[in-house]
Amino acid sequence: MIAKTVTGNDFTGALEYGAGLRSDRTNKQSELLSVANIGSQDAHQIAAEMQAVASMSSRIQQPVWHTVLSWAPGEQVSREQKLKAAALYCELMGASLERHQVAVYEHKDKEHPHVHIYINRVPMDGGPALDTSQNYARNVKATLKIREQLGLQPLPERRHTTNDLDPSKQVTRGYVREVLTAALADPRINSLEKLLAHLREKEIEATLKRDAKGVLVGSSFRYQEVSVKGTEVGIKAKQLRDHFSPFGREALRTADHVQSGATGPTHNASAVTPSASQAGPLLSFEEEGGQGGGTDDAEQNENTSKKRRRRRV
Repeated sequence: MIAKTVTGNDFTGALEYGAGLRSDRTNKQSELLSVANIGSQDAHQIAAEMQAVASMSSRIQQPVWHTVLSWAPGEQVSREQKLKAAALYCELMGASLERHQVAVYEHKDKEHPHVHIYINRVPMDGGPALDTSQNYARNVKATLKIREQLGLQPLPERRHTTNDLDPSKQVTRGYVREVLTAALADPRINSLEKLLAHLREKEIEATLKRDAKGVLVGSSFRYQEVSVKGTEVGIKAKQLRDHFSPFGREALRTADHVQSGATGPTHNASAVTPSASQAGPLLSFEEEGGQGGGTDDAEQNENTSKKRRRRRV
């Protein structure tokens, strides 16, 4: 079982998809399994009821929580198990069914069983909204607990990738990617130093690799004693350079980089350096990141140098 979560601000569009009413891809194999704190079973009415509650909080800009809970192809899951799994998932993620509005749809258009869970992040009692931080890591833990409590089929022993063989690395990779995605979309984080400071606040240690000229050529991240390369989370050093370069040269510097005179190849993050106040272009991430076999900028530079030397010979 796996869970994937996205947030948004359009209840109508989300519920139309759940009910199979999207004009571009009608899904007649959709069924409403359950609702909580909702008086209607019509998708548009459900969306309207959720929006009415969400409007009580002007601070929450993305009140729609949409999670797809999926089982393995061929796994036999009863309707009762799907309902219990959805309810337990909501509780584990902090969305009490006594306080939050929830709608659960089952789609039968894939080989694997899966349900779509729509949660209104704004509770009906006006309390704090459902927290979205560290969703990836929390989803992994939640699905393990659901599987354990409901006695569902254990995870397959044979996996296809190294990342899947190591759950801790999978959690780290997902969490780092999630934090970086949010950070690089924040206009206030307009320099490498501010990015590194933000990562430290999220308990992520970042290591930057520079060449002899001080150019950023590689990156790695460490969370909960597990390290991942930038390529493993879908971010190469060149993408970081392209993202911060519009702010000027200072935006690409770090405290250690300045202290070393841009001669050291590897630098750990420290101290915040002021930089430009304008927002740069949003970083484009590679889908799902690399699988650990990608080539970073440092390796590419080394390969290029070897080719040049061979040509001279």
